[in-house]
Amino acid sequence: MRRLLKDPLLHFVVLGGLLFAISYLQGDGGEAGPVPIRINAVQVEQLRQSAMLFNGREPSREELAALVEPFIRDEVMYREALALGLDVNDDEVRTRLIEKMRYLTEDLADPEPASDEELQTFFDAEPARFEIPALVTFDQLYFSPSERGDALQADVDAALEALTGGADPEGFGDSTPLRFQMDEAPREQVQVLFGAALTDAVFTMQPGAWTGPFESDFGLHLVRVVSRSEARQPAFDEVRDAVLERYAEDQRSRANDATYAEIRARYEIVVDWPEDAAEDAP
Repeated sequence: MRRLLKDPLLHFVVLGGLLFAISYLQGDGGEAGPVPIRINAVQVEQLRQSAMLFNGREPSREELAALVEPFIRDEVMYREALALGLDVNDDEVRTRLIEKMRYLTEDLADPEPASDEELQTFFDAEPARFEIPALVTFDQLYFSPSERGDALQADVDAALEALTGGADPEGFGDSTPLRFQMDEAPREQVQVLFGAALTDAVFTMQPGAWTGPFESDFGLHLVRVVSRSEARQPAFDEVRDAVLERYAEDQRSRANDATYAEIRARYEIVVDWPEDAAEDAP
């Protein structure tokens, strides 16, 4: 018996049997024939209709077959790529599949309509989410360093003097994509566009007078504050539409999380933590 177990021929037979079984289970039976690829009638009809619109007549069978062939070719190449494992360890393919799964599993249903009582409770739980930030409305004139060169500062000073004397601002400044008037802009928006110095100024100065110049990444600016409002906590009725929108977003987010949790539960998650990782680390 021991001699039989050590026989190389027996090892070869067993190994061959295992390989055959694996090949059979994977569908590579050899005798099973070609794997079917089906282009359904709806796809063919769409191609036929497109050909009729393009050519103004019914396509022949040969012409229709020529239109179908690229779809067959793509499917053949796709299946061969899968068979060769070309989708494995491909970050681009992985990203596209993740995007498709998110599309298929997220935001599947609209949340149930909320009553005013539910919205009021939602609002009362986190009123800070609906705080109206400090807002400022101001005019600005831009002066370009590249266009004015060494005369930049003198031109700005002359413009400020004229504006302080009541001149029409339309005759000053250079062309820029930035709007002449920023209307009820929050601090974050102003800072992104104009930088910290101008932002601090317009949120502290009194309305009415032209002042500056203030430097941004674009050049120099003269500004005039038109109006400013402080941050405040609105009443529910004032922001009901915003509360309803946030409520719906929260409901969808919870539904998405629940769907993901259900899918995740199908898998056993194993993480090989590094040995030096603290067990209580977040």
